[in-house]
Amino acid sequence: MQISASTSTAPDPALPGRIVVDRQADVTAGLRCLCYAACSELVASPHDLDPRAALRGRIGLGEAVPHASHLDALLAEVSGAELARLRAEYSGMFEVGSQGPPVPIREDLQSGQRAGTREEVVRFYEYFGYVLDGKFAWQPDHLSVELEFMHYLCFREAEADSDADALSFQLAQADFARRHVAAWLPLLADNADQLAAGSLYARVVRAVRDFVVADCEWQLATITDKAAGAPSGASPLSPTKAEDSL
Repeated sequence: MQISASTSTAPDPALPGRIVVDRQADVTAGLRCLCYAACSELVASPHDLDPRAALRGRIGLGEAVPHASHLDALLAEVSGAELARLRAEYSGMFEVGSQGPPVPIREDLQSGQRAGTREEVVRFYEYFGYVLDGKFAWQPDHLSVELEFMHYLCFREAEADSDADALSFQLAQADFARRHVAAWLPLLADNADQLAAGSLYARVVRAVRDFVVADCEWQLATITDKAAGAPSGASPLSPTKAEDSL
């Protein structure tokens, strides 16, 4: 299911009236932080970094986060693959083509260069204090970078001293996912399948899409307006040894 993007062009911090309930943030934020880190590493260019060691340490997250269970098989496969294979398959799908990348892995290109996309993404980063490394500054809308930003917001939620301090980071996660990463990932996954169904990175993108869309729905189930009463709530995540990796 694709989640529609908002037409707003500015970050939407903790607006009066929106609250988060039944989130169990002391458990869920850290675990979701690890899941977004794993997703970011899965789709990062293996020409820029070798993700295999980090991904090996993420295997087992699905035991703690039910809607991340399908990531475990890909974490194991990518972490066990030869780096040369990862580079060749990544380039063939996302980077090399006579008329540009066969499947662009940047939101601006994948979504038809919708006006203001990159600018809104950068405004989110700046508003919440997320600073890009210089070599990635030219592609702030790369899927790996957007997922890393979600990881950052979950980390800030986990580190917050109070529920009030955590609220703006919780709402930012839902807003950024809804407007950006969860809005264009289904299209990216469909295009990857059309180019090379069953290939490693087509399966990676599909698994990341499934996690991000499910997590966005999980988040929205915890957010309500004060006047509307509490939502039905989200299913709790199970604390496991994965928390020790934080």
